[in-house]
Amino acid sequence: MDTVSLSRRVALITFVGGLGGGLVFPILPALGLSLGIPGLMIGFILSANRISRLICDHPAGHVVDKLGGRRALSGALFIETIGVLGYSAALHFGHPALWLLAGRAVYGVGSAVLLVGAQATILSVTKFEDRGRRTATVRVALSSGMPAGLIMGGVIADLASDDAAFLTGASLTLIGSILAAILLPSASKLPVAHAPKPGRTAGGLKTLMKNPNFPVLTAVWGFNLLVFLTLQGVLLATMVVLMQDRGLHLFGMRAQGTSGLMMAVMMASSSVMAFVTGRLIDKVGRRSTLVIPALTVLAAGYAVLAFASNLGLALLGVILVGISYNGVNLPMLALLGDVTKRHYGRAVGIYQVFGDIGGSLGPIIGLEAGINLGLTSLYLAIAALTASTITVAVWLRRRENALAMGESLPG
Repeated sequence: MDTVSLSRRVALITFVGGLGGGLVFPILPALGLSLGIPGLMIGFILSANRISRLICDHPAGHVVDKLGGRRALSGALFIETIGVLGYSAALHFGHPALWLLAGRAVYGVGSAVLLVGAQATILSVTKFEDRGRRTATVRVALSSGMPAGLIMGGVIADLASDDAAFLTGASLTLIGSILAAILLPSASKLPVAHAPKPGRTAGGLKTLMKNPNFPVLTAVWGFNLLVFLTLQGVLLATMVVLMQDRGLHLFGMRAQGTSGLMMAVMMASSSVMAFVTGRLIDKVGRRSTLVIPALTVLAAGYAVLAFASNLGLALLGVILVGISYNGVNLPMLALLGDVTKRHYGRAVGIYQVFGDIGGSLGPIIGLEAGINLGLTSLYLAIAALTASTITVAVWLRRRENALAMGESLPG
């Protein structure tokens, strides 16, 4: 099987896996209150999958390296199916809070293996010349599954019932598990990658630290932390507050609906640009070349949002952020594949750990800073932080030049 077909199959499977993660958000807050669950506990339930995923990200890398992509992804989706069934169990048995909490925690375990497995599988089979395009295909599927789940969950719950939405999500996730077992080849039948193999073999964290290219890996992980902290953490958590504080309304909707559409615009522009970025990554050769302008546009997007006093400026800000953040993530993920010789799962597992740390801290830091400092100061601080990392991207480009000449990347 060639890498084009494999990337499309992995993308389909990961998209299905993301549906179950999204469908709970439009349902659970209102359902939890109707079941008598305190608001604080509902928030903890919603966060439980992120917590368990953070704990399991690194071990998931070892699992993926040991089992291979087919068994890892099939098993991950089966675990997610059990998690989604926990939501349904909350409607039929006693102690609904415990069922929902357990379901979210179990789902997080499966999600960790799915995310790490999908990305590691693509990195392990792609060549230097096509890694950007194939990685972009999978990343778009990963980022599209949850929004699609949001829509699916809300519509089914509205037309039928909450339980129908949960059971539909579980059924689709189980189908995804079966598809992974059928459509994905075994490890022995995967395409052979011919990416550059500088430095020593990457294994567990201790081995990675001994790798001459470890500073490069650290920078890659750090950029993932930056994007998740600022965008998937701070920005998504404060978007509704921005709309409310500045009286911005789209199509006459309230702050909640307007912020939802803003996030949809951001994700749509990101998905479109991801395919463009993937092709550019393969053409320019030096991964970090694209990161420098992407960071500049990303910082500009946050700066525009800081002073967005009308709907036009707010839309401009979210579009700038949307079209640029994959210009950071995709080249860095491709670079991770370039400098990782083997055990891609473990390297991607740590990459995911950094992202989940940022995604977990972002809402806490963002809401607190937004309340105490104001959103203008908060977004300007994010813009300054983002712009300051351009120096790291310049440093990475020098290291990539050394890699192109057949050298190990020095610290």
